[in-house]
Amino acid sequence: MISAELVMQGLFIGTVFAVLMVGYNKLYLGKFVKALIKAEASHPAFAKSFDELNIKKNFLFKFALRKSGTLKKIVAELEGEDIKYYIPEDKLYRAGRLYGGKDVDVLMLAAVIIVLFLFFGILLLYFPFLMNMIYNTFGG
Repeated sequence: MISAELVMQGLFIGTVFAVLMVGYNKLYLGKFVKALIKAEASHPAFAKSFDELNIKKNFLFKFALRKSGTLKKIVAELEGEDIKYYIPEDKLYRAGRLYGGKDVDVLMLAAVIIVLFLFFGILLLYFPFLMNMIYNTFGG
């Protein structure tokens, strides 16, 4: 049976997952996107490889740059001897919004998760009392 406590636990897990995904996009993938923007790689003639950007390409970047990945919808690829990447000018704004913008750091992500944990912990602790109070006030 689904209870309110289980729903709140699910909300907590989903919220923490969302915070971690924002961190992944801003901290990890954002490093690549910011490097492309800083290198002014906004046209195929100015495309840059991972080596030229001083970024080590690994499984996570390969996964993010797969055909159906969100990053692939923003970053264009030039095939050749060395694969190079650029961000078309019409997608620069979106790239900055998704992967750049205000800097996010690990401490901020940890603080947000701790605050969420405390909030949901207090909510779960006092939820039966609140529900009982609401029932007594409005339910009879």
